[in-house]
Amino acid sequence: MEISRHGDVQKDFRALRRSAAPQESLEAWERLFCLKGLGETPAIDSFPGFGARKIFKGRVVPLKENIGKSKGYRVIFEMVDENHCIVLVFSRHGIYRNEAELIALIKERLN
Repeated sequence: MEISRHGDVQKDFRALRRSAAPQESLEAWERLFCLKGLGETPAIDSFPGFGARKIFKGRVVPLKENIGKSKGYRVIFEMVDENHCIVLVFSRHGIYRNEAELIALIKERLN
């Protein structure tokens, strides 16, 4: 499995600067995803509303923090083919105001 990141993911890390270890948390999730794949990685769901594009959302356990997945990070990614995905957005609840703002951000990064 090959994972690449959208260029704007670096902006996402800057927005998460108050969090303990966002980059390390995403890297740990990427390693798990490479090992397990789409079908076996826990907490991944389809993200509807993008037509034929295969967009998924997942939860990432925050490292170096004593909280669970629900208060952790959210990763949005596109499966380009069965062996390649692109991380589009890496965020946390509270960085974006509502779901519509998140969807607009995803659509912007897909173009």
